[in-house]
Amino acid sequence: MLVVDYRERGSRVVRELERLGAPLKFEKLDVGDYLVSTDTCIERKTCNDFLSSIVDKRLFEQARYMRQAYAKPILVVEGDFERTLLYRRFNYPQVYGALAALLDMGVHVLRTQSAVETAYTIFYLYKRSVERRDRRYLPPAKIKVVKSNKSLEVVQLNLIATIPGLSYELAHRILMHFKTPRRFFKASPAELRRVKGLGSSRIARIVEVLDTIYPPLAMGSEEGDGSE
Repeated sequence: MLVVDYRERGSRVVRELERLGAPLKFEKLDVGDYLVSTDTCIERKTCNDFLSSIVDKRLFEQARYMRQAYAKPILVVEGDFERTLLYRRFNYPQVYGALAALLDMGVHVLRTQSAVETAYTIFYLYKRSVERRDRRYLPPAKIKVVKSNKSLEVVQLNLIATIPGLSYELAHRILMHFKTPRRFFKASPAELRRVKGLGSSRIARIVEVLDTIYPPLAMGSEEGDGSE
């Protein structure tokens, strides 16, 4: 669910999100206006609100709370930015200095022209977070089905997915790239890096699993080398 602060309920953004089909849940949020995932919080401000929050010092206090509570805090500034600057007679160094400070604090700033643009931005951030979560999580029941299936395709997937750190999705990607398990097992670290999702730590783990001598053999060798 996309969690929305109850004070946003009557806004144009919420109406657009409903039109887009976003599943909304209204709550009283202590930090931010929209939660698109457990680690991503969005604070929405009109350009006028944004400038006012610079004046009364609320901006950085809110940003600090967001950064403490969420790994990915986002500030959306909505409206005609340049026009509002001229109307409010703000100087550029003051405003763009504040934007730079927010980035230094780890708060991402997005600018939109209208409530409709804001709604689309929030909707697709939410959609991507759901897609990422679904890719990371394979329900236990589904894992059971995959493991119990004895087709050649599934046997090949299982063969690769048993390596720690490799999911079924990543195993599928590996097989699509190398075409056969044997080619994967014979691949060099440089070749492994060409597969999306195989970073340095995963590659190091793969190399460790494939190249380490079977521990009982290593232990037997150590015992044989002992003095009589």
